Amino acid sequence: MELLLNEQQVLLRDAAAKLGAARGGARRARQLRDARAGIDADAWNEIVAAGWLSALIAEERGGLGLGAFDLALALEETGKQVVMTPLIEAAAAVWALAEAGADADEAMQGTLVVPASGPPGQSYDGKTDGVRLDGGTLSGSLSFVPFADQAAAFVVTANEGPATALCLVPRGTNGLSIATTHNVDGSTSSRLVFDRAGLPADQVVAKGSKAEAIAAKVNELLLLGTAVELLGTAQAALDMTLAYIKLREQFGKPIGSFQALQHRAVNCYVDAELNRSLIFAVLAAWDAGTCHPAMVAAAKARASRCALDTMRAALQLHGAIGYTDEHDIGIYYKRAVALAAKYGNEITHVGRFSELTMPATSAAG
Repeated sequence: MELLLNEQQVLLRDAAAKLGAARGGARRARQLRDARAGIDADAWNEIVAAGWLSALIAEERGGLGLGAFDLALALEETGKQVVMTPLIEAAAAVWALAEAGADADEAMQGTLVVPASGPPGQSYDGKTDGVRLDGGTLSGSLSFVPFADQAAAFVVTANEGPATALCLVPRGTNGLSIATTHNVDGSTSSRLVFDRAGLPADQVVAKGSKAEAIAAKVNELLLLGTAVELLGTAQAALDMTLAYIKLREQFGKPIGSFQALQHRAVNCYVDAELNRSLIFAVLAAWDAGTCHPAMVAAAKARASRCALDTMRAALQLHGAIGYTDEHDIGIYYKRAVALAAKYGNEITHVGRFSELTMPATSAAG
């Protein structure tokens, strides 16, 4: 799919590609993973300076006045270079705060705020996730929160009785504890536990239907942003593999000349193009306010499946060297594994798609 972009969008895409080339790459990702850094500080500082965190905020409110489609152009390019930054998380949190009418200035200027909510279908150690707001205190837990180990605050979705509340919770809040694990690609995932954590009234930034709508949109942004990163990661792995099979020789000729391998490469190419068409169509619909939630689930499910299929093909086409940690293709594989699981894997979102599209049926009998 060839995207038809305006001049501003081309400039944004090219700027992201330039940043990725300068700050990203498999070698850099490997260094960050081994150092257990989680976030590339240099790349993050450049992203903050470029103002991308405010991409979804209107110009009259101090933002860039762009849409999710535009932000995705940058995410695809950074995905191609495995740039380890919380761009989609920070941008979604900034958007949520602005939509709720809260002060988002510090978050736009680089103070890391990330969303924390319980994606449907996920749990931790068999325990049900969820946070309750009762009498000015938060109780419960939220799992699989990316970048929580370095976040200054969290936009927490909580239940207040039958209603929804959106809360801005600083990291140092009494009663909040954070347990962090490192993923296979070097990124982090944390469990937030709230033990009657005190919350001043002014930190509840939205309630009721408004809070519920914002929380739903934030989850959609996170899913679509991750799907786009998967698209970029898989595309880079495919490009790397195509270059390799043109050079690697067997029986006196490049292995890329063998029809069976050509078919595998073409299948990966077709998957990438279909993914790009679906994801960017859903992004355009999201910006237009016409996006059905089921299509967000479909985009994440398909991106997860196709990226992992492409990665498996890439490893096999590289031969034994592809399975070593020293080869760059392994870094892309690990990144795809982590992104495919992030905010729910293929199975989670196939189920979510079914819930949102299939009519309810009464139990037999």
